[in-house]
Amino acid sequence: MNNYIVFLFVIAMCSRLSEALVPENCPINRIMITNQLGGGKVLGYKCSNWLRREWQGSLRTFNQNKSWEFTDVIKIRKRSRYECDLWFGARKEFHFDELQIYRAASRRRCNIIRQWAARPDGIWFRKDHDKPLGHVLPWKKR
Repeated sequence: MNNYIVFLFVIAMCSRLSEALVPENCPINRIMITNQLGGGKVLGYKCSNWLRREWQGSLRTFNQNKSWEFTDVIKIRKRSRYECDLWFGARKEFHFDELQIYRAASRRRCNIIRQWAARPDGIWFRKDHDKPLGHVLPWKKR
């Protein structure tokens, strides 16, 4: 019986220690979409998250941003996830559908930035504050 009580005590301590590893005041994460198309081109977007909340609009000027701030949700069936449809052109001829712009990891992350920039040659991306954007996807054409 004494071994059982000690075992329960150790399990309780371990679970408390693992909760202590998650910082209480974790800085907010950010997703940013930037229009770097130039030449007066308008970038349209329609985004949604795992809760089926939607945002849509357009970025009309060069280097105009749209950003979302949030904290990670890391439940088994409800992990933070954001997807966007991006397009530009007279009839939305250049597009990218269901681009996964953020997905939470198995552990909570703090102060994460995910910047997606639309340029004439495709979609550019960075996930670190100090690094430059890198080309990841060419535009699809209708």
